[in-house]
Amino acid sequence: MARETTPDQEIWVFTSEGAALTQYSREYLEKLAYKNWRLPENERVIQTRKRAGRYELWLPDLLRYKDEIGNGPLNIPKK
Repeated sequence: MARETTPDQEIWVFTSEGAALTQYSREYLEKLAYKNWRLPENERVIQTRKRAGRYELWLPDLLRYKDEIGNGPLNIPKK
């Protein structure tokens, strides 16, 4: 299901904020942001920008990515 946004919903979040909203780890989002940052702008899965040495992700793209990819395997400790 595609999410539609209006310009006032265009929210940029740092990787730590994105992690809190999506339940991905901050480290995972930093790697994802780094990989996206290195791609040409028209090939990025998630719009990414770098400000003050930190990556920011466009929230609507991040939420769409979470909907499409999901959480993946859980790291549940074995008993």
